Amino acid sequence: MHPRLRTLSLISIVALATILTSATFAQTDSQPEQFQRTFTVTPAATLNIENYKGTIHVTGSDSNQVVVDVHKRFEGSDADRKWWMENVKINFRNDPSTVEIKVDYPSQTWNCMFCWRDHNFTDEVDLEIRAPRQISLKLDGYKPDIKISSVQGDVGIKSYKAPMLIESTRGAIHIDTYKDTIRLRDVTLNGPLEVKSYKADLEVSANALGPTADLETDKGSIVLRVPEDAGLDVDYSGGRRSSFHSDFNLSASMSDSESVRGTVNRGGTRVRLRTEKGSISLEKLPRGL
Repeated sequence: MHPRLRTLSLISIVALATILTSATFAQTDSQPEQFQRTFTVTPAATLNIENYKGTIHVTGSDSNQVVVDVHKRFEGSDADRKWWMENVKINFRNDPSTVEIKVDYPSQTWNCMFCWRDHNFTDEVDLEIRAPRQISLKLDGYKPDIKISSVQGDVGIKSYKAPMLIESTRGAIHIDTYKDTIRLRDVTLNGPLEVKSYKADLEVSANALGPTADLETDKGSIVLRVPEDAGLDVDYSGGRRSSFHSDFNLSASMSDSESVRGTVNRGGTRVRLRTEKGSISLEKLPRGL
């Protein structure tokens, strides 16, 4: 190759590398403490959220947009604050049918400028989200405060010890968690209800149940409230340290100290209730709730 052509080729490569590097930096620039992102989605879209702690609050609205308000909260020294703000990242991916939000928290030893001393700070990312009512949710987090209201799609949650409030929803609900409190209020199930927990306390006030309700805890409590005219096929099983109560007259096919099987109002929703050392109560939903 002619020397001049070789020089031009080298210049072109360097220029291309500079452009690509600039593009990468543009994607990884530090984000402000508070900001907003908006995404337009098709009907019946899915919203996936992963946030280790902080909050995940989702409210349904009459819109075709997912609006995400992000607030990064930090309490600590100025040096740690600067490092944390620069390195915590809220990542977004979207297409017309899906919006994904993932919060990446920095490791406390990621920047070795601070490795010589202990960190003493609190930090979290709060997500306040407005989404179309017809949206399905998949949430994943260790201990975020979770609130969901006024959505009409399926809800799936995995957490460790996240307090939850789900209200005025219509769809299936699947929850897998460890402990804390779970409150389902004014919910209408047109799909399965499934809650598995270890030490969590669960309260469900359902206007209607779908084909199945599967509620399971080891040491926590479960209260399931349904309309007095609800048709149920009840299957309860508990350990020697557990307890079961029902406001309904059960036409029992089997009943002893550790298990009950029977029907309510000639049967209907298959209700499976399991506990090892907790309490389970099947109650009539008060009128007007």
